[in-house]
Amino acid sequence: MTGEASVLAVENLAKAFGGVRAVGGVSFDVNPGERVALIGPNGAGKTTLFNCINGQLRPDAGRVRVLGADVTGNAPHRIWRYGVGRTFQITANFASMTVRENVQLALASANGAATGLGRRLERRYCGQAEMLVAMVGLEARANDATVKLPYGDLKRLELAVAMANTPSLLLMDEPTAGMANDARVGMMELVDAMVAERGVSVLFTEHDMDVVFGHADRVIVLDGGRVIAAGSPEAIRADASVRAVYLGTFEGTGDKP
Repeated sequence: MTGEASVLAVENLAKAFGGVRAVGGVSFDVNPGERVALIGPNGAGKTTLFNCINGQLRPDAGRVRVLGADVTGNAPHRIWRYGVGRTFQITANFASMTVRENVQLALASANGAATGLGRRLERRYCGQAEMLVAMVGLEARANDATVKLPYGDLKRLELAVAMANTPSLLLMDEPTAGMANDARVGMMELVDAMVAERGVSVLFTEHDMDVVFGHADRVIVLDGGRVIAAGSPEAIRADASVRAVYLGTFEGTGDKP
C-alpha cells in the first residue's frame, strides 16, 4: 500500500498505553471524494486511531500520509495546514461569539491572520464566512450568539468551521451523536453534498448503522485495535464475523450498539 494516489494513507499504525494495545498495525487508504466509515465496538481503538491521524497522539509505529506528505507525529495545527479538517463528538466553539464570528475566526486562522484581530474581526472574511454559514443552512442565525444554538445547529457550525481551510480530508468523530433523527439526516445530507460539490474525502466514526450503511462508500471495521474487515456496506452487512463481533441484532435498526 503506497498511498500515492490517496488523500489519506495509514500505514501499519500502532499505539499502546502501558501494556494495552489500543491500535495494532492498522493500514488503509482514503481515496479522493470517498466517504469511509470506521466502525467497531466500544474500546475497538477508533478514537485512538483518529487521534494518531490528527496529531493529538503520536503513534508508536507506522506512518500517516496526507496527499503523499508524511505527517506522522505532527501537531494538530500543522496537520490542519495540510488540508485536514476535523469535527468532534462533543462540539467546541466560542460561545459568546456569533455564528458568523466563529467562522470568520476559523478563516482568519486558515490565512495565518488570527492573532491580534480584536474588533477588526467583524470586517475580515465576511463574504467567505457568509458562504460557509449558508452552506450549512445557518444563514438565518448568522448573527446569533453561539450559546443560543440548539445542539443540531452547533454540529452544523462545527462543520462550517472545519471547512474554513478548504480541506481535502475531513475527519468526523460521530457526526450525528446526540442529534434527533431529522437532524441526523440533515447533517449527513450536508456531508454528501460537500463530497459531490467540493470533492472532499471523509473519514468518519459512527455508531448509527443507518447512517453508516446509508452514506459510506466503504466501511472499515476495527476490533481489538486491528482491522477485521473492510469493504462495501453490502459486504460488511453480510460478513458473519462482523455481525458476531459488532452488528448483531442492531444492524439496520438505527440503534446504537
